[in-house]
Amino acid sequence: MIAPRLPEVEAELAGLDRRLQGIARRYVRRLALQPYLGYPLQRGDLARERCRAIRFEGDDDPGDLFGSQRRATRAGNEDPSCGRPWRIVYWIRETPDRERGLVVALAVGVAHPKRSVFELAERTLKTIGKEKQWASW
Repeated sequence: MIAPRLPEVEAELAGLDRRLQGIARRYVRRLALQPYLGYPLQRGDLARERCRAIRFEGDDDPGDLFGSQRRATRAGNEDPSCGRPWRIVYWIRETPDRERGLVVALAVGVAHPKRSVFELAERTLKTIGKEKQWASW
């Protein structure tokens, strides 16, 4: 299940051009089918909460469920800005029995500018953690 988009995430989406906005929205919808689509984050609070991220760019096809579209990758020794620049950072909250889960999009944006999408996601996650409605889920 996908949580309603938070106002901060909706504002970040609105700041994208129409094409990128459509791609990001389709990826978020796809998370209802494939919540583990993104890669696990490995640092800080986002890693401790087992958050994930999806990399994307302007020519992506979020509807390509079977991976027929070949993706360009960057080598580990290349500048991070050479890869796919956009990220959707999200958090999966599962019920204790793991029967159901809730996917919460925390942030959408560029990965490596001065104020990265990961910083925005951490701030949103901390805000959510303080709200009682999320604590009981």
